[in-house]
Amino acid sequence: MLFMDALFNSLLVVSSGYAMYTLHPWQTPYGYAAAALSLVHGLLGVVRAANNDDDECNRARQITSGVMELVPLPLANIELYLKSSSPHLAMAHGCFVIPLAFDLVAKWRDSEDNSTATLKDLTLLGNVVSLLFLGVNQSSNVCGSMAAIAMAARYGSVMLEYYWEGLGIHFNLLANSAFIVLMAMTLTTKS
Repeated sequence: MLFMDALFNSLLVVSSGYAMYTLHPWQTPYGYAAAALSLVHGLLGVVRAANNDDDECNRARQITSGVMELVPLPLANIELYLKSSSPHLAMAHGCFVIPLAFDLVAKWRDSEDNSTATLKDLTLLGNVVSLLFLGVNQSSNVCGSMAAIAMAARYGSVMLEYYWEGLGIHFNLLANSAFIVLMAMTLTTKS
């Protein structure tokens, strides 16, 4: 199973590297930051797989998993809204920092509760609705695809994990890779 972990994490590293290569950090800083966070998450996964489930790497990986659940979608929304006809709505997506702080503190203390999970779900749903709104206003099917991928990364992986243990994590990495590539392609066409 560690081979599959390394494979899917490598896919995330490659897609993040592609996004960082195509996006310019000064022109698209939020998209570039989402790609950089994904790259770090993927690299930690590859290192963890190479070290046969190293405990220290698992702790860092658990923290970056929480970051990956919350951060890439709002950062992509900020970047897409800044390039849209209504850039004043972009900074409303910065509210993801609040559930991120709660999640990081809960993971640091090993005391994650239902309120943190609910706050993360509400943040995800709000950002998905916002991305769908942008897609309808811009007549962009890619924004709809990105919203569907973000939902699948969160809820599809939970369903797959229920039916086949270990498959949900791989699906989540695959969906995150697809999201990062679509984000990079969308932002390079809008630049």
